[in-house]
Amino acid sequence: MNENPVAQAKKQIFFSLKLAAVMIGTGLLLSLARKQGLIDGELVERAMGVAIGLALAAYGNAMPKMLYGPPPRSIHHATLAQASVRVGGWTMTLAFLVWAALWAFAPRDLIVTGSLAVVGASATIILGYTVWKYVASRASRSD
Repeated sequence: MNENPVAQAKKQIFFSLKLAAVMIGTGLLLSLARKQGLIDGELVERAMGVAIGLALAAYGNAMPKMLYGPPPRSIHHATLAQASVRVGGWTMTLAFLVWAALWAFAPRDLIVTGSLAVVGASATIILGYTVWKYVASRASRSD
């Protein structure tokens, strides 16, 4: 937290741009391989699904290390924010690793449904945890 906020923002933007470049590069290489006849269309779709899942898992892993917004009003608020972001990062990382595994190995009819279910469950866990911590915080403050 001692780092300059502008430098921290530049790091976050650079990290995001690197992930985007990897995904675009993967897409271009897969497209080239398909045009050369080395792979078929289904493998291109699956490989891009894996690449997207891994890139988003990397972003989820980086989430807890990123600074967001102005400094918290108190140590209590900082603790709550950090806990919520940490749980969010963990669940997003796990969800997108499962997403990548589904795109790599699951039968075709299970991929979309399974991917959406995993990401939906992750979002539900994040929202539920945040609401739970907020309600618990309000209850402990009103004593």
